[in-house]
Amino acid sequence: MGKTLTVFLFFLTALFLASCEGKGKLVIKEPPNADVYINGKHVGKTPIELVLREGKYTVEVATSPFDLERKKNVWVYFDHTTELVFHPTPKGLLVINSKPQGAVVMEGRDPIGKTPFKDKVDVGEHHIVLKLGAVGASRIVNVEYAKTTELFVNLEKAVVHFDAEPKDAVLYIDGKKVGSFPITVELDEGVHKIVVEKDQYRDTFVLKVKKGDEFTVKYVLTDVQLPPIQAYGPISFTPDNKYLITMGKAGIYFWDIKKFKPQISLYDPKDVRNFDKFINYGISEDGRYVAGIKPIRRLAYALPPELKGKKVDKILVWDLKTTFPVMSKMYPMEAVITAISKDKTKLYYFTKDGSVKIADLKTGEIKGEKSLNHTPVFGRYVNGKVYIGTQDGSLVVFDTTTDSVEKTVKIHEKAVRDVNTTADRKEIITASLDGKVKVFSADSLQLLKEIDVGEEVYSVALTPSKKKIAVGTGSKQVKVSDYGTGEQLYTINLKFVPISILFADEEVLITASSIHEPEIDIYKNGHLLKKWIQTIR
Repeated sequence: MGKTLTVFLFFLTALFLASCEGKGKLVIKEPPNADVYINGKHVGKTPIELVLREGKYTVEVATSPFDLERKKNVWVYFDHTTELVFHPTPKGLLVINSKPQGAVVMEGRDPIGKTPFKDKVDVGEHHIVLKLGAVGASRIVNVEYAKTTELFVNLEKAVVHFDAEPKDAVLYIDGKKVGSFPITVELDEGVHKIVVEKDQYRDTFVLKVKKGDEFTVKYVLTDVQLPPIQAYGPISFTPDNKYLITMGKAGIYFWDIKKFKPQISLYDPKDVRNFDKFINYGISEDGRYVAGIKPIRRLAYALPPELKGKKVDKILVWDLKTTFPVMSKMYPMEAVITAISKDKTKLYYFTKDGSVKIADLKTGEIKGEKSLNHTPVFGRYVNGKVYIGTQDGSLVVFDTTTDSVEKTVKIHEKAVRDVNTTADRKEIITASLDGKVKVFSADSLQLLKEIDVGEEVYSVALTPSKKKIAVGTGSKQVKVSDYGTGEQLYTINLKFVPISILFADEEVLITASSIHEPEIDIYKNGHLLKKWIQTIR
């Protein structure tokens, strides 16, 4: 019997040692009364002391279903007590799936699972990356407290959400009509041709996508206007018709009207705060030099003693090859027109008192002075001559090759507000406050055509083909008619009196306001030109 008892005691001792072999303790006291999960299984509430086999565990402590903290890779060592403290934080449920499934889900660079994925994560913004072979996609998700946030990623195609304003525009992709907006489309990886159309407004875009992409593309039909630099007239084209010339808040601008961006900006480097604005400009026949008239009215400069108390104009001349001023000088005068001689050696200033000052282009020194015997209002340089409309309705032709008045003709009963020319420069067109538009031969000033508009006319222009004529009136309208028959084609209503108008081609008309209400608008066949703007988000 003693032998049997000895064997039994040995067996109990061995069983006890086996039960203790390779185990340690895990103690969690804080926070109190919180649920404890080991490898996802609920094991009790805090405070708690657990005996676990030596190994690596995932431990989670939750004070509510969506307030918890999870610690991964917690080691429990043999014959050792590990004590942990938890600080549960707010969580939301994140559910992620993909097509196809099995993509690795990463939070930044850390793998957190595979699709389909479902887990509670911290409230806030998360940068999620999905990878499946060579295809990868990233998304930003915002998880809210106690709410479910779902994310689905197509790793076989790109998902594009198209929207537009107005909604009834039509979408075409790769030549096929897709429909109206808003619409969501799955696209194969590659480059796609996108066309958006609404009435006569149609624009084409290129969209490059890859597998796993998902974004929103929006198209907005916006009025085409020059950028908000307070652009105003008078306006003209450079001799090569490459740029539209306007004035603006800080200087004189040369615009590519196809891109609606200023390509060249001329400014006064000594007036960085732009106290005074330019009122007119002249450009040499070859487009090399530009002269600007800038009345000095706001004490932007320290005037020399001999100019104090007088009305002063500053004249600047820029070389367009460098865009730097080659001449800058102040004069005691009020010029309204400036021009550059054909040989680019002389400048002409036509002043309010009816005089013509002739200056050296490089130095600005006055070399001579002539009289117009009329008050100039507006002038246009054409083939070496300046055609000047006057306050009393006359047209004065000043020849820059002889520096003399070649001819003066009384053509209107009231002030001539605009003098324009045809594209081939063979005709001169005048607009007057007497309500008449007249067309003359540039060489002989023979009257070729007279149009009675019936109200004050401030501007006039012919299309390059001379098939259409536009007149800008004091009633803030531009009336476009058939030049041959006189039939009115359309009327444009403006917010300003158009002091200067130009046809860019047979369809596009540009209207310009005065310096007092700066605005330049572009119209196509009587409709304010609009273009689709694409934004991708």
